[in-house]
Parts: sequence; C-alpha cells; structure tokens
Amino acid sequence: MDKKSEEFNASFQRAGHCLYCFLTALIIMLLCTRSSPLYAFNIWDDSNSYFTVGKSIFKGLVPYRDLFDQKGMMLYTMYGIASLISYKTFFGVFIIETIAAMLVCIAMFKIYSLYMRQEISLVLMSITAAFIYSTRSFWWGGSAEEMMMPLFMWGLYLSMRYFKEEYPSKISYKTLLIGGVLAGCVLNIKFNSLGFFFAWMVMILIADLTAEDLKISHKLKRCVIHGCIFLLGMLIATIPWIIYFALNGALYDWFHVYIYLNVFVYSEKLPMLQRIYNMCKIIYNHILANPYCGFMAFLGGVSFIVMKSRWIEKLNVIMLAGFTALLIFIGGVELQYYSLPLWTFAVLGGIAIGRIAEYLINNSIYKKSSRSNIKDVEDNEISSNKDCKNIFNYSSKSAKSKRHAIRMITGICAVIIAGIISYTTSMNIFFMKYQRDDLWLYHFTDMIENSGIENPTLINMGCFDAGLYTTCGIVPTCRFFQTQTIKLSDVGEVQGDFIRSGRTDFVMARDNIPEHIDDHYELVAQEDWEQSGYELTYYLYKRVR
Repeated sequence: MDKKSEEFNASFQRAGHCLYCFLTALIIMLLCTRSSPLYAFNIWDDSNSYFTVGKSIFKGLVPYRDLFDQKGMMLYTMYGIASLISYKTFFGVFIIETIAAMLVCIAMFKIYSLYMRQEISLVLMSITAAFIYSTRSFWWGGSAEEMMMPLFMWGLYLSMRYFKEEYPSKISYKTLLIGGVLAGCVLNIKFNSLGFFFAWMVMILIADLTAEDLKISHKLKRCVIHGCIFLLGMLIATIPWIIYFALNGALYDWFHVYIYLNVFVYSEKLPMLQRIYNMCKIIYNHILANPYCGFMAFLGGVSFIVMKSRWIEKLNVIMLAGFTALLIFIGGVELQYYSLPLWTFAVLGGIAIGRIAEYLINNSIYKKSSRSNIKDVEDNEISSNKDCKNIFNYSSKSAKSKRHAIRMITGICAVIIAGIISYTTSMNIFFMKYQRDDLWLYHFTDMIENSGIENPTLINMGCFDAGLYTTCGIVPTCRFFQTQTIKLSDVGEVQGDFIRSGRTDFVMARDNIPEHIDDHYELVAQEDWEQSGYELTYYLYKRVR
C-alpha cells in the first residue's frame, strides 16, 4: 500500500471515529438534557438566565453593565449564538451541547487510545460518556460546567499524552499554547474552575525542572519561556472580551461583577481549616450522590497510581484532580452541578477496565487457538507457492472481514448500551411526560402574546429567571432582571422602583406578592407548580393604570 493510500485510510478512519463520537453524543444528549427536542422546555433558571443575557448581547445590551449576572462572557456568547438558531426555544442550546459532548467523546477516545486498542477505547468512551452525562451533577442541561467539559477533557488528554509518550523531552510550544487557550476559555466561562489548568501548568514546570540534565539556569529559563507561552494562550482567549468591553466602556463593570463580587462577596467567609473540612465533606457527598462516576474516578485514580507507570504520570493525575476540587469547593458552596468537572477523571476508571479487557483479549482461548492454528499451517508442507499465497490471501481477507463485522456490531451495541444507561439513570427522563400545554410557563406566555401589547416588557421578581423572557422572546429593560444569589441591596431597590413606577407591561412573581404591585398592576394569572419537591406558586400581573 502506497503512502497516499495509507494517509487516505487514516483520514477515513479518523472521520469514522468522529462520526461515531457524534452519534454517541447525539443519543446521550437527546435523553439527558432538557434542552433536547424530546422535552417540552428546559425550565432550569440558570440556563434561562444565560439565554436571556446571551440573546441580549445581539440586541445591543452589555453584560454586567446593562444586565447583572455572574458567569463569564464566553458562556453568554455561546447562548447568544444559540438564540440566533432558535430565539424562543432551547434547540440552539441543544445543538451546542451536542457539539460540546462530541468533543468530550473524541478527547476520551484519545485518552483511552493511549492505553489500549481502539476497539476497546470506542466502547469505553460511549459507556463513560453516558455515565458522566446522566449524573445528578449534569442537572437539567446547559450549565457552565457542562460547557467547560470539553476544555477539561482535552486538557487531560494533552497532559496525559505528554507525560506518557514525550516526557522527559520538553513539551512542544503548540501543546503549551493550546493548553493556554483552553485555560483562557475556562477563565471566561467560570474562573473558579481554573484549578485544573493551574495544576496543568505546574506539572509542566516540574517536568522542565526534572526532565533533562541541564544547568539550573537553563531549566529556569525554559520554565519562564513555557510559562509565557501558556499565558499567551490565555490572553488569546481573553483578547476578544477585552476589546468588546473596552469599545463599550464597560471594563470596570466586567471586572467588578465577574471578578470582585464572585471572589469577595459570593463565597462564604470561613477560617481555612473550616473551609478544608467543608470541602472534603462536600466532595464526599457528591461522590455518594453520583456513585457511578464517583466510583470510576476514585477507584480508577487509585488503580492508576498503583499500576505500572512513571512517578510523574501518577503525580500529574493527583495534581490535576486535587486542584480541580480545591478551587471549585474551597468557597464552601455546595450545588449539585459544581462537581461535574470532577467526573472528567472517570476516564481513570475506564483505563483500569480497558487494561483488564486488553489483558483478557490478549490471553484469551481464541487468541491461543489462533496461534495454534497458525503454527499447524506453518508446519504443513505446501507444494505449490501459488496455492500457499492464495490460501494466505483468502485467510487474511476472511479474518479482516470478521474483525470489521465484530467492530461494527460491538460499536452499535456500545451506543445502545450508552442510550440504555442514559435512559435508566438520568434524573431528567421523567420530565419527558410533560407537554407544552402542561407547563405554567406556556400558559403565561400565551396570555402575554395574546394581550395585544406590541413589544411587551417584563420583569421577573422573587426568583431566578423562570424562562418567561425566553418563551416570550423578551429582552429585559431592568438591569436586575431576576433575583440574585449575591446579597446586594441594589437588587431589591431597583426592582421595587420598577414596580412602584409601573415601568414594565408585565410582572412575573413567585411565591411572594411584590409590595406596591396594586398601584399599577392587576393579577391576570396564578398557577401552582411542583418542582424538585417544592410547591411553588407563580403570579402574572398586567399593568392596567
């Protein structure tokens, strides 16, 4: 086979692997995320708030300055792009989630391929992905953590590949730059998840200091150069947002809301020992709440440390997992979806399983039988070289056809198993029973759209974004368009002023009736709704005077 044919076959095989990863991601996302067309609507307030801010970007509003929320600009931009695909539904978000899951699957396949044959890698990739996306940590779909999963998984692949195949040679500038860009993307989605890439770069510096017999001055010089390249990658991922906020005169708002308030106001004020205790307790609870991925990550990590590998590979995994958990949970906030990045390390459990499978296959009865048959053929005298060649070609083609058939059947079975895992373990499946007409949200939407008011305005009171901005296609006119987790006096004052002065056509409130609401508004709809074990009451008010 000539070189061109080999390159074509390799490209064709890579395309096949990518297609397989896409199909796996598509099936898992169809079942696991409420953004899927199989669900009436994704009523998660977090996802709706991201969608509201994202679509508002393309309507001329500037996040942080004109609309107050706490996540990073890259996340809002992704949701803004999703709104261009579908303005009043989550179909665009579903597409982005599927692409993100596909990238996660490709990275997992590459990680597994470092340690085992590709056939086993594809099967384990499908099953591992199903376990990750059906955890409680995935929640209802569309979280910042979910959007960062490709960044963590590709970062893990680059790091494990370097320490397994390239160390003690120095890391390539290309890999460093890519790692920096990945870290920059995390910085601009949710920066408290940067612990992973902090450890990622620390491990590169450790490699620089221990890899080769160089003078200390040369080692330190290499550390500086590598650190600068990594930071350059982070800067490349951040420059678009610096330019955007500078052109809109909102650099201060960006820094104040996204950095200052998240660091100094959002997290709990506790002594360090209490923080560490709380962090360990939170991680333990998350492992219990997500037993499949918790089991794979924890026991897989232990097996990776004890299995035959270099010390620096083991240290690398410990550092990456440890600092990921540290920066996420040191603030003391315990939310189910916070732990999703930790399940990146579920691949360690897959590696342990794959190595066992590889051993069993290599030492199977079938393998021994095949070797025995080959030996018998070699021992027999074949008088005609032509006949020998024909027999060999026939045997080779037959074996190759059987292998392809086995791979295809195994791959199909793995995707089916991934679908079964997703369907039986995802917390969201029960929500498929709800249709559009079952949701209070669409009842309120119909009332607003049939009110006869052109371009109606709305304010969301007493809760996070409940989704009415999305279903009605409304861009908020109030900076505090929803309740905030950060305790700021401005929120209540600004929202109260909107009510007292009757500045929006509609007011949506939950559980509590806003003060002074009767001055300008009257109640036009009220519905009860059970969600996550809580009985909630939603009110819709219309301005009448």
